[in-house]
Amino acid sequence: MEENYLVNRQDLARFVDELIKKKPLPVDTTEELEKFRTNAIDSLDDSIGLAIFGQLDDEQDAEFNHLLEDKKSTEDDFEKFFSRVGLDIDKTVQDTMTSFATAFLAEGGENA
Repeated sequence: MEENYLVNRQDLARFVDELIKKKPLPVDTTEELEKFRTNAIDSLDDSIGLAIFGQLDDEQDAEFNHLLEDKKSTEDDFEKFFSRVGLDIDKTVQDTMTSFATAFLAEGGENA
């Protein structure tokens, strides 16, 4: 769980960068572009988190939070947790990224 991102931040950035190349953006300066890009990456990460955690019931959510708080938790522990609760992380992430891309490109990136 790198930097509290469910998907590696570099992977999110590459995905957003590809979207940015496909659509004119409402920015005029390099600083505005970087802010826009950062906001898009954060928004994508938030969308992925909501898609994943929205599938957990209260008991599963509490168990997941316990894993987060336990400094000894490994990536394998998280994978086992998601497998045990029947959550297909890869599919959820892919579906969320597809939906995000569709909204981003349709709306010019605003409110994506």
